[in-house]
Amino acid sequence: MEKLGLGCLFGGKPQETSKGPSILDLNYECYLEIFAHLSALEDRLNLGRAHPLFRDVLRDVLRTRYGKINARILKTIPDWEFLLRLCGSEVSRCEVPHGRWDEPFTYPFLDLLGRHCPNLRQAVIIFMHAVTATPPEIPDRGNIMQLLLELPSLIDLTLIDARSAQQEQLRHFTKLETLDLDGVDPNLSNVAFQQMFENKESVVRLLLNFGRDRRRSHQVPQLADKLPSLEHLTLDNFDVNFSDLGDFKALQSLRLIARGVAEVSNDFYRSIARRAGSLQKLQLLSVRVRGDQVHHILSFSRLRALDCDNWPAQSVDQLGQLTELECLVLDCIDSPANASRQLSSLLTSCLKLNHLKLGKRWQMPIADANRFLEKLSAIRKDPNNKLLLTFDFVKTADSQKKLKNILMDLDHLRVSFDGATCHHCQPDTHSKCDTIFD
Repeated sequence: MEKLGLGCLFGGKPQETSKGPSILDLNYECYLEIFAHLSALEDRLNLGRAHPLFRDVLRDVLRTRYGKINARILKTIPDWEFLLRLCGSEVSRCEVPHGRWDEPFTYPFLDLLGRHCPNLRQAVIIFMHAVTATPPEIPDRGNIMQLLLELPSLIDLTLIDARSAQQEQLRHFTKLETLDLDGVDPNLSNVAFQQMFENKESVVRLLLNFGRDRRRSHQVPQLADKLPSLEHLTLDNFDVNFSDLGDFKALQSLRLIARGVAEVSNDFYRSIARRAGSLQKLQLLSVRVRGDQVHHILSFSRLRALDCDNWPAQSVDQLGQLTELECLVLDCIDSPANASRQLSSLLTSCLKLNHLKLGKRWQMPIADANRFLEKLSAIRKDPNNKLLLTFDFVKTADSQKKLKNILMDLDHLRVSFDGATCHHCQPDTHSKCDTIFD
């Protein structure tokens, strides 16, 4: 380092530089190139420590790349403190894998977040429960939920596989706008489950995966009074036999995810229609809709987006009664009879529909798909009325090319085969983690 004109990094005095240019005389772009050639984050931090000039360049690099962080990308608290001093104000989301063995690291790490990340809004905590020997006790070890509670701007919290001791503390989180509880501990009492949702007037999104405790979903109706602002509700691993959703007056979006294809009761659909008059988005994943239940779905007249992967094949054209639809994602239980005719009828009625996605299990011969696309230009004549078709069931490159050629000269009509989505049907990645367990 002395040869670079930086002095000794281990306490020696700076040396006189030899005549000629120094590394400190390079322009900004050269410093960026130097940092780009350092693949390990630890190496970049060490270079940043070497001189204030490098530190300032590193700050610019980090601020654009670490808006979302994972606690495992660095192994030491000193490295984390140096990084967060430089770019902590840019951090908006943090993922923290946590087990008993991690306590000596997790607690000081969360303390750093509280001191250096004033704009941290979302925390994802992945609890890892050891099945090996009990780790050593840490004197005066903190409470992870208390440390989370001290994060000044936290409004979005995900707990994955939390135990009852952590879940019981949720009642103290009064500023949350989004709560994602992935796994409800069966040891949690019914009273404690209800208490979790006290002081949650600001929550607009609630995602509940009941895990092994499916029967707990029968308590959902009792949450309605505690969540007056709730706009989105996801129920995953719920008991399909429960019959009443509850009176969530502000509810606009509902996602139901069953484990294994299952059916919900007519009473459940009636409870939605009776109390969720503002429902605009409905997703039924692994939930089979029977032919005699179609009229319940059609009663949700304000739906703008519907996603159902087990729709009755004979009832596709009936969806034309949902004239406010903007996005429709379908897979059918069986092969639709005269699919081309049913889809044409649907598009004739749903003039606001701008995305139609047919899933991988959709059964439609390529010849029928050809005929449907050939008629489409007559159904959708208005060049301002755009429509995206996503045909996930078409696999071969030759078939895809032939179908694309049919709409080649029509700018307002487009067909895709790569799982293209719109803003209504984008996958929910709220809890998706790039967790590093090494």
